[in-house]
Amino acid sequence: MRTLAVINQKGGCGKTTTSINLAAVLARAGQRTLLVDLDPQSHCAAGLGVPEPRIDLDIADALRADEPLDPDRLLWPVSRCLDLAPSRMSLAGLEAIGGGLVDKPDKELRLRRVLSQLAPRYDVCLIDCSPSIGLLAFNALVAADAALVPVETSFFSLQGATKQLSTVRSLSRRMGHELRVWLVPTLHDPESSLCEDLLDELRRRFGSKVVPAVIRRDIALKEAASFGQPIVEYDADTIGASDYQALGDWVLGQLPSLGSGEAHEHVEPELGQPVIRTDNGAQEGLTRKVIAKTGAHIDELHDRAKSLANKLAERAKMAVPPAMPETKPAENETARRLFGARHTTSGVLFVQPLALGNKVSVIGEFNQWAPRELNRNEAMGVYELCVRLEPGEHRYRLDVDGHRLADPYNSEWQLDDQGNPNSVIRVLPTPPPPASQPTANQPGPMTQAT
Repeated sequence: MRTLAVINQKGGCGKTTTSINLAAVLARAGQRTLLVDLDPQSHCAAGLGVPEPRIDLDIADALRADEPLDPDRLLWPVSRCLDLAPSRMSLAGLEAIGGGLVDKPDKELRLRRVLSQLAPRYDVCLIDCSPSIGLLAFNALVAADAALVPVETSFFSLQGATKQLSTVRSLSRRMGHELRVWLVPTLHDPESSLCEDLLDELRRRFGSKVVPAVIRRDIALKEAASFGQPIVEYDADTIGASDYQALGDWVLGQLPSLGSGEAHEHVEPELGQPVIRTDNGAQEGLTRKVIAKTGAHIDELHDRAKSLANKLAERAKMAVPPAMPETKPAENETARRLFGARHTTSGVLFVQPLALGNKVSVIGEFNQWAPRELNRNEAMGVYELCVRLEPGEHRYRLDVDGHRLADPYNSEWQLDDQGNPNSVIRVLPTPPPPASQPTANQPGPMTQAT
């Protein structure tokens, strides 16, 4: 039995979706497949239509038990060639003091012991790990022959990919167990130039450690989960089914070499370059690790990230290119200086040309990201809206005919958690009015009234 851990500390990257649908594809290919849910949220059971009240034993019971387990009580047949070892919320307490795992002398080897009992039944095992790093993650990595790390093609996920690889390597080395690790691009939008650039950067940085199959965004994946079915059973003609079929085909090609002790390439996350490792742990290219710790290399990575961020921001600002009204050059330049966001005595004035779109709204932190429509001023040829904002830094975007983008007339921006650029306006505190000066007809503070 070959075992793969699907792991990522970041939530919302498609980890459970990948575990369920990859397991289903492997099972349909005739591989006797075991899916182990090592996440206390029990999403694998929900996504495969397994009713939690009918679960007899779960994986937490198996990890606690010192006696041989009863597979028929633990395993839930999902479909032909696919069984689930489910979890329940009780798994969350397993890592706590007195939870039943911490006090075990072999606490980091318990899952491997359980799987060794089940191995004769299966060809492949997938472990859906929890997002936290602890004893459960240690158990998964010790039991696994390889790890798949789903990575969403967004800016911050790209920044965290190196950290994820480094974390998996560190944990596996701590256990004295070397793993092969691959990145799986997920939640990818091929229509977004931003996502395409990030995917290219992911491949450039990590090379062959990025699997060739890319999982695109597909609403059918959520629909399938809500019906308790893998996507290949829910609708085999969808994008999601095609992508997970491609991933499954690639994994099938890797299975024969897993756990064989053959030499294989391993990525040094600090540089994203291959280093050859063999079954006796010998390692070439040790000087690369020294180079990775130098300031020169850190500066290089910083420059790459900065260059990519600038490139993405420019693309985002040009997503809906502003078409300027046909006016004289001097008037056109004057109009450009008026567009954007600027301070006035009445508040922050947002101004955009009418040619930008049929309907323009502003959304930001100051209105809980709910669109507030700009007023149409036909005489001036602009959309305009004045908003009173508290002193401080405010992030906002424009909504142009349902498309959201950064303000093309504001050069200051910041990336949000999803890698989207938000325009920034800073509001300064209003200075206090100057103290009134006494006049000839008014007595000063030291003047005696008569």
